[in-house]
This record gives sequence, C-alpha cells and structure tokens, in this order.
Amino acid sequence: MTENKNMVEQHGCIVCGKIHTMLVVYSASGKMIDCTVTSTGGRVVMDKLRPLASCNMHSKAEVETALARHYPGMEEEEDNEE
Repeated sequence: MTENKNMVEQHGCIVCGKIHTMLVVYSASGKMIDCTVTSTGGRVVMDKLRPLASCNMHSKAEVETALARHYPGMEEEEDNEE
C-alpha cells in the first residue's frame, strides 16, 4: 500500500496575494486529497484540483471574482464533472 504525502506549502491569497502557509495532503499518484490553512488570518478556498487560500477579511463575492479572473471557465468545468 502506498502512503499519502503531507506537504507544507506557501500559497498567496487568491484576492490580494498575501502569503499563507497550507498543509496539503496528496495521494501517491499526486492528486490533492485535502488541505488546510495553518497560518493566522487565512482560510481554504474550496477547489478539488488545487490548494487555494484567501484572507479571512475578503468577502465571498471578492473571492468568487478573483477565482473567475484567475481561472476563467472554472464554473463550467465543475458543472460538467458532476
């Protein structure tokens, strides 16, 4: 049996770029399984393909706008996968 790989990574806020530390769990094949923000003032932005973070002070609308700007077409991709 192969084990999951835990990695501590630095990721910028999707809205403003402030750096947050994240603990990311990858499967043996390299697919992200789960993640959490371990630095103060940050939160996970839900995305099943990549670890994303934002600051707690940003609204849901700001995060959604930033996601649309950085990953155009992401909404359609997620709709097609379900």
